[in-house]
Amino acid sequence: MEPNLFTMKSLHTTEPAQYPAFWNEEWLQRAIDELNTRKMSPEERATFARITAANAEAVNAERRRVAQVVANALRRGKLTIEEIAEDNEVAVDFVRSVQAELEKE
Repeated sequence: MEPNLFTMKSLHTTEPAQYPAFWNEEWLQRAIDELNTRKMSPEERATFARITAANAEAVNAERRRVAQVVANALRRGKLTIEEIAEDNEVAVDFVRSVQAELEKE
């Protein structure tokens, strides 16, 4: 898994003793310290939770939008999976997962 993706997905579940070696980079340590909710006041944690939830919803909405565009391209059947991925700036695996969902319908 990409180190940045691993960090974002697992930061909230770790203790400092569990940090992988690549987390020792200075910029990443600064980000971890900024996101360490244990150092936040209750008000700061509430604000952080609201912002995080709003950001997560925005990401999910964008993913749904892109999945719909990819699904439409797949239904037209004029482009290859690779072309659809390139045109929409997504991974080929993402296009294949949308294709698999369409086949289930």
